[in-house]
Amino acid sequence: MRVSRTLLLVVLAALLLGCEEDVAGPDPFQYPYSMWGVLNPLADTQFVRVFPIEPLLEPGRPEPLDARFTSLDLDTGEERLWRDSVFVDSTGQVGHVFYAPFRVAWDHRYRVTITRDDGAATWAEVHIPERALLILEEPDTTREVILPARIEGEARNLIQSEVEIYVSYVVGFSPPPIAVPIFAFYRHYIPFDTNLRRTADGWTFAINLTRSYYPVFGSVTEDSNFIVDEGIRLLTVTFRTVVADDAWMPPGGVFDPNVLIQPGTMSNVENGFGFIGGGYELSRSWTLPFEVVEQTDYLPNR
Repeated sequence: MRVSRTLLLVVLAALLLGCEEDVAGPDPFQYPYSMWGVLNPLADTQFVRVFPIEPLLEPGRPEPLDARFTSLDLDTGEERLWRDSVFVDSTGQVGHVFYAPFRVAWDHRYRVTITRDDGAATWAEVHIPERALLILEEPDTTREVILPARIEGEARNLIQSEVEIYVSYVVGFSPPPIAVPIFAFYRHYIPFDTNLRRTADGWTFAINLTRSYYPVFGSVTEDSNFIVDEGIRLLTVTFRTVVADDAWMPPGGVFDPNVLIQPGTMSNVENGFGFIGGGYELSRSWTLPFEVVEQTDYLPNR
């Protein structure tokens, strides 16, 4: 099972499961709202999904909420008013996503608040992580092909780290006389959170490209059209991780949307339910010389 690419996907998965779970906790109707979102310093617009908590689960009305949504930079005192974007999904369920066109600042603290017209409010505080850099180093081919890398900067919490091995393989040939190979493509994902090592300056890790071939080959052979004699061509190797705020600590270290949507689970929302995180994705791909790839069981992409 592939690990979720970013923490935003986890949040969206929770949102898409609807608001029934949000109102399933003890005495939920004393709270005005639940809200879910991620404040991303790399994004030029911020989004937060909001669910009104009501006694009856109804499709809702396709009009803006009678509410005021704001963000306050607790380091500078700057306050912004967000707008409500209303949409209706394929089931007729009305959704509300509040948004504001601005970038949150690195290492700043924010409070997001939604206030109902009767004065009842739901809020959360978020600490945006500092900026970190992902640096790819030269491959080590002493014995096996090892791809070392490091993350520099104050990245205290890394989550959803993964390696993507993107390959192609031959599944047939075009009709004669040309007989051009027909390729299929496959992405293999390796969870990598437990392979990262903390250092005084950040994090280090290394990908064993040689050994990655065996699980890739095992998956590709599940395709009955795979022509084994044509081999597997390596297209790219990509590392991704999410630099998150310290509040992103799921139960058991597992980002399970079915668990996260339960009221009170990893929640930092006051007078309501949900979670507002702070984080951003780091991602880079290696461009490997043919002679490096040829030292593995992969074929270079020519």
